[in-house]
Amino acid sequence: MSTLDIKISSMYPPGQQGGIRAYASATIDGCFAVRGIKVVEGGRDGLFVSMPSRKTVDGYKEVCFPVTAEFRNELHNAVLDAYQQALTMAQAPPAQQEAQEGGASQESRQEAAGGEMPQESRQMAGM
Repeated sequence: MSTLDIKISSMYPPGQQGGIRAYASATIDGCFAVRGIKVVEGGRDGLFVSMPSRKTVDGYKEVCFPVTAEFRNELHNAVLDAYQQALTMAQAPPAQQEAQEGGASQESRQEAAGGEMPQESRQMAGM
């Protein structure tokens, strides 16, 4: 099983970019990156992943692609999971987004401390 780091770079509402819902990039085992992966809505199964491709005389050819069916499934599932997570975060209220991103902002921590900046924040800010 490979280590995959998936980032959703752009998301589009239905109808704005045809069937494209998002663009993603994948870093595989920390040593190979693929950009231009598309999350597309259509077909009989709903969302699917489209690898970067270029137009040729005979149609479109993928520029890079998973060689094995096992890795293709792993990559596609990871991209669709990252898309669903990004979609959930985009639809969440702002306060819930902060909590999901790993904690409150410095202003929120300051308010929680009774209007004072916590000691560790003051030290980092040079106060």
